[in-house]
Amino acid sequence: MKFSLIQRVAALSVATVLLLPVALSADQGDVFDNPEMMFHFLAAEVAVGQGDLESAFEHYMKVVPHALDVDVASRATRIGLHIKSPQTIEAAQIWTELAPDELEAWQALLILRIKSGDIEGADTAVESLMQAAEKQGKDGFMQIAIVVSDQKELPAAREIIESLAERHADDAGAQYALGVALFGMKDDAGAETALKMALALSKSDPRIWLLLSRVYEMQEKEALGEETLREGLEELPDNQLLRLALAERLVSHENYEGAYEQFRILHDALPANDEISQALGGLTIELGKWEEAREIWNALLDKPGRRDRAHYFLAQVEQNTGNPEAAYKLYEKVDGLLMTDARIQMSRLLVEQGKVEEALKLLTVQRLLSPEDAIRLYLEEATVLSEEGRDIEVMELLDKALEEFPLHNDLLYARALQGEKMGDIGILERDLRQVLEQEPDHAQALNALGYTLADETTRYEEAFELISKAYALMPDSAAILDSMGWVHYRRGNLDEAIEFLEKAASADDDGEIAAHLGEVYWARGWRDKAMKVWMDALQRDPENPYVVSTMERLQAK
Repeated sequence: MKFSLIQRVAALSVATVLLLPVALSADQGDVFDNPEMMFHFLAAEVAVGQGDLESAFEHYMKVVPHALDVDVASRATRIGLHIKSPQTIEAAQIWTELAPDELEAWQALLILRIKSGDIEGADTAVESLMQAAEKQGKDGFMQIAIVVSDQKELPAAREIIESLAERHADDAGAQYALGVALFGMKDDAGAETALKMALALSKSDPRIWLLLSRVYEMQEKEALGEETLREGLEELPDNQLLRLALAERLVSHENYEGAYEQFRILHDALPANDEISQALGGLTIELGKWEEAREIWNALLDKPGRRDRAHYFLAQVEQNTGNPEAAYKLYEKVDGLLMTDARIQMSRLLVEQGKVEEALKLLTVQRLLSPEDAIRLYLEEATVLSEEGRDIEVMELLDKALEEFPLHNDLLYARALQGEKMGDIGILERDLRQVLEQEPDHAQALNALGYTLADETTRYEEAFELISKAYALMPDSAAILDSMGWVHYRRGNLDEAIEFLEKAASADDDGEIAAHLGEVYWARGWRDKAMKVWMDALQRDPENPYVVSTMERLQAK
């Protein structure tokens, strides 16, 4: 009787432990009857156990050419690849000979051919890998693309996948695999070309549409990426992956109405898919579709893992449809990850009812229960106190928070703004300088410090430098555009001031921006334009303090 390799290892392991001689019967000619081979095999096993892979590989390679055992050859190959031994190719070749239909064997050999730059040998391994994949019902092109992508830093990798695509020029799968490999190599233009060729051969593979869209996104061609997904859906209207990709793309681009339409279609097609229902429910909240939101989140109430989220968003529905008491009760039921968010919303409802002390107590208790959210809760509590005009308490609270979380940027920024509110520019500058020391590109801090210096001091050049840095970081921010306009005004550059303030006013109808723009118009002598800006702002907010104080200071009537 011939013992299997596993039986031999088991028997010898026991014998080794007991230090007793073991006689193994086997057919004549078995390689493991050779004491030298058995020694190398056992030495390799022991070395593996000890983590000495170099020694293990050396001993395995003494056995591999003689044992002709798949397990030994595969193990030697894997270890050789790990330690990057040039001898590994011998083990891999034996592995492919012993297991010609085993994908991993051919993948290993292909990797080694790529590493050695042997293009001819690699092409042979590619064709064998293709045949093995076909026998197993797998996509051979993609198997090769995976190997090539993993070796993307080596010049031979690209040459091999391009050669494969050229040999199979009429196969969409080959062109798609080339696209995948080139995308992995960060050659977006090459990937785009390959994927377009794939689509010219076949429009029925959703993977091609999906990857081409992604390639466009990486090239910052967002419109083309979205258009590609829509074209794919025209060809494959029932493909849910394409529709989901389009829906998610629209969400990422903040096209919530468009995303809602796509998730609505998905939901109608897959009503039992809770992930899609949840996504649709979130969009109904975002878009204020309250009755539809109520229906969707009620349906999710009893679904595993959805209850807290359902309670939270049902509370949002009630809060936004004039039912604060119902909202409060629903928020009370929220636990888990959304508990802090729910408690913050509850505190805001209490403040609206004039129950400020109760709101503050709720926030304090939640801070003790959820220390991981302490900073957010400190900031919320500070907001409540500030809105109540309890400025000294705000400062005391933020001082306490910074004792607990020293030099935390959000807390420093909040204390800086509170200092400015209390007329202490020294606190603002000290804390914002600390923020900028820790985070030099903190645009909001740059802007806040720069604006304050422009508005409250004569340090206009320093203010301009700070605001210019903020503008470079966030050129579309209405607040920063306003600051740029204001600092130009302070420096006497009325034309530049008007340009920036008009952009700010177009982006945001904030009263402070209107007050600034009107003042610059007034300084220019454009009194009618100034009055119109101010009157429009007062029509939106009759008691806006910025506009009112500006008009009083300038005695504008």
